[in-house]
Amino acid sequence: MNDRRFASLLPSLVAAGQLVAIAATLVGSLGYQFILGELPCPLCVAQRLAFLLACVGPVGILRSNAAGQRSGADQARGFAMTIFASLVGAAASIRQILLHIIPPDAGYGPPVMGIHLYSWALVVFACLIASSAVGLLGLCENPAPLPRPAINGLTLSVVGIAVIIALATFAMEGFAFLLPADPARYELFHLLVR
Repeated sequence: MNDRRFASLLPSLVAAGQLVAIAATLVGSLGYQFILGELPCPLCVAQRLAFLLACVGPVGILRSNAAGQRSGADQARGFAMTIFASLVGAAASIRQILLHIIPPDAGYGPPVMGIHLYSWALVVFACLIASSAVGLLGLCENPAPLPRPAINGLTLSVVGIAVIIALATFAMEGFAFLLPADPARYELFHLLVR
């Protein structure tokens, strides 16, 4: 594969990789929530919402590439959206890490492979920022022509996961403006049962 064709493919490859990372993280958080019965705290919810916002960039890039409307400006906007969302999510992750960094504090929830979920989220946000920078390096003024693929299953799967996460978050918060600091129930279901 020549360099120009690879540079033309790079933004799509990066966007697909970002979607895989986001999907794996969100599926893991849902499994943690529903299988282990661990309700996420408000900072965890903020991180999930940042992951959902970070999905917008890669989904937009892959969607525009599938439609044959591949412009460097659109791809740059997609990566910029991912960087912005990742910075917001990283700020929430860092805030949560700082809340639990003092040694007597065991952290929020059980760790996964020795690291808490909010620390893993910071790692994923940092990877999203770095991969967006790589994707931006792959933008070129006159991209080589590529076949126009249909919207693939990966993109549709991540959109489906995003909808499930959004519904789960709404079920937790209900119609309240803020989540409780230490959630003990799903607020929407509590309102419906009353």
